[in-house]
Amino acid sequence: MEVKKTEVNEQDDVLFYELEDLIRITKFKEDMLKQYFLHDPRVLRWQRRGKERGKRIWLAKETREAIREIVLNEWTS
Repeated sequence: MEVKKTEVNEQDDVLFYELEDLIRITKFKEDMLKQYFLHDPRVLRWQRRGKERGKRIWLAKETREAIREIVLNEWTS
């Protein structure tokens, strides 16, 4: 029996996100993503750069959890 891989499982395989990945996943434009999430300390702690002015990446699982926490706990329904 073949196990079908779901989108959630595929996301679990991802080690890190680039800015373009976060834009695609959250459906936010870059400026809104920065305003709501990327400047938040819970997301900033998972940001990494290879060099001082190098490309930014975010640890995938931890960043997803931080964004989920922000949306669930601070956004009204």
